[in-house]
Amino acid sequence: MRRWTYLTLPLLLIAAGIAWILGGGTGTGPVELSARGAHYAVTVALEPSTGPVEARVEVDPAPAEVSLFAVMPHMGHTTPEIVAAPDGPGRYVARGELFTMTGAWEIAVRVRGPSGTEIVKVTTLVGHGEEETP
Repeated sequence: MRRWTYLTLPLLLIAAGIAWILGGGTGTGPVELSARGAHYAVTVALEPSTGPVEARVEVDPAPAEVSLFAVMPHMGHTTPEIVAAPDGPGRYVARGELFTMTGAWEIAVRVRGPSGTEIVKVTTLVGHGEEETP
């Protein structure tokens, strides 16, 4: 299992880098990231930048609780977990600081529901937020 992780993470980071370059680098605009776990399918929509963000999460099937945190694997950084508020059937919104610096991040979506608790991860590249100055 660990060998699979060592092979998959670099490939995901390379794919995210290519998508970032083709998408215009640090250009503004939201991204939509999707992944499927053993029990839940998750889609996260946000604008990946430093500073406060709003993350809109869709989960299928709709669970009872959703929260997010971010991990920067190559630097060892992690952010506090942000609880997402319900925003309709299967939809949730989380507001807070997910990314403390630019670079490649994993967003972990913790889903608690009738099928159990699961963490589903998506990867994104983060650019500078509007609040920062060079």
